[in-house]
Amino acid sequence: MPVTATNETARLAALRRLQVLDTPPEPSFDRLVEIARSVFGVPIALVSLIDSDRQWFKAKCGLAVSETHRDLAFCNYTILHDTVLAVPDARRDPTFANNPLVTGEPHIRFYAGAPLITAPGIRLGSLCVIDTKPREFDAADARVLAGLAKIAVDEIWLRDLLRGDIPHPQIRQDDFSGGSLDLGEASILTGAQVRAARALLDWSISQLSSASGVSQNTIKRVEAEGGNLSVRPSTVEALTRTFSDNGVAFTGRNRAAAGVCFAQNNPG
Repeated sequence: MPVTATNETARLAALRRLQVLDTPPEPSFDRLVEIARSVFGVPIALVSLIDSDRQWFKAKCGLAVSETHRDLAFCNYTILHDTVLAVPDARRDPTFANNPLVTGEPHIRFYAGAPLITAPGIRLGSLCVIDTKPREFDAADARVLAGLAKIAVDEIWLRDLLRGDIPHPQIRQDDFSGGSLDLGEASILTGAQVRAARALLDWSISQLSSASGVSQNTIKRVEAEGGNLSVRPSTVEALTRTFSDNGVAFTGRNRAAAGVCFAQNNPG
C-alpha cells in the first residue's frame, strides 16, 4: 500500500473536481516539461498527478509510459510535504534503493520533485526531473523547480477556468481569443478570478502581495476559495485596483460568467 497523507480523501476530491486525469496532451504543459528538462539538463521531466492507485502523467518528455503504479512513484513521497523532494542518488537512499524503477528501467538515479499545491495542504502531484546518473541539487535549484511547479498549478487553474461546465465561474472555450478572456460583468470577485488574473500577469503571490498590500497568507486563502470571497471589502478593492492598474479588467456579459481579461488599453 502506498503511503498517504492524513487528508488523502480531500486531496483526491480536489483532483477529481479539476477533471484533468486522462485528458489529452496540452501544449502549455508540454512546453513546461521541455523547459524543465532543458534548465536542469536531464533526460526526463514530468507533470505527475497522483490518483488513488496510480501516478498519471499530464505531460512527459523522455519517458514512453503514461502512468505507473502509485506504490512505485517517487512523486507519491513528494506530495507528503510542501517542500521540494530531492534524491541525489536513489541507489543510496533506503526509501528508493529497491524500487523497480531504480533497479530496472528507466534506472532512476537522481530525482527532484516540487509539489503541485492548489490549496493549503492539497498537493495533487508534482513537477519532477529525473536523471539516470547521480546529481547534486542545491537550494537555488529547488527554488527554480518550485517556481516551475507554481506555473504548472497556474495552468491547471486556467484550464479549470476555461472548462465549460464549472460552477464558479462559468466560461466557454470560445470566450478565449486574442490573449483575453471575455467573461462577465463583475461586481463580484472570486478566487478563480484572482488566480487567473495573477496568471495573466505572470505574477507570483509575493509579487501580488507587494503590489496590492494584501498579505501573502490572505491571497493564498482567497485563491483557495471556490465562490465569492469571504474577505473584507477593502481587500477586494485592493486586489481589483491592483489588477486594473496593471491592465487586467474584470469584464464581460453577466455575473454568472465573471472573469478576467486584458484591458484594451493594456500597454503590454
